[in-house]
Amino acid sequence: MLKKEDITKEDFNVLLDKGHRYAFEVIYKLYYNKLLHIAISYLRSKEEAEGVIQNVFLKLWVQMDNIKEIININAYLFTLTKNHCLDIIKHKKVKLKYVEDKKSIIQTQYIKDSTAALLLENELQKRIVEAIDKLPEKCKKIFIESRVNGRKSKEIAEIYSISKKTVDNLYRMELGL
Repeated sequence: MLKKEDITKEDFNVLLDKGHRYAFEVIYKLYYNKLLHIAISYLRSKEEAEGVIQNVFLKLWVQMDNIKEIININAYLFTLTKNHCLDIIKHKKVKLKYVEDKKSIIQTQYIKDSTAALLLENELQKRIVEAIDKLPEKCKKIFIESRVNGRKSKEIAEIYSISKKTVDNLYRMELGL
């Protein structure tokens, strides 16, 4: 069995003469760790790197019938590994751009919705002020104390020196009851 990590064309042909399976097993044992290290250096993730190496060896296995056409098995395996890693990196960038674009669209929609909500809120506030201004003066004061300042009927009655029942009646009047 070969012990060096770089296989020459002649070494590889000798392995192939012993059978595709044997050649594949030897290449796997000699190159797995080296290729894994390269993939990790590109991807910074052992799990992703292991997936890449699995795909590299799967492609090698599928092409074992035409493997004699490969001039330099070392360069072939390293190139396959590098290209798979670059494809993953490219895919990640595309995915990241897609997520960022979606996020930007959502933020833009939120700003539009927020602006529309602010306009509606301002319009509603304007109409509330107009409606309060149309109330009789006593009703207006009681409404403001009750709804704006959050006071209870008893407190309002004490502030204006009127009975609680009068406050309740004026409040009912402002509601049209």
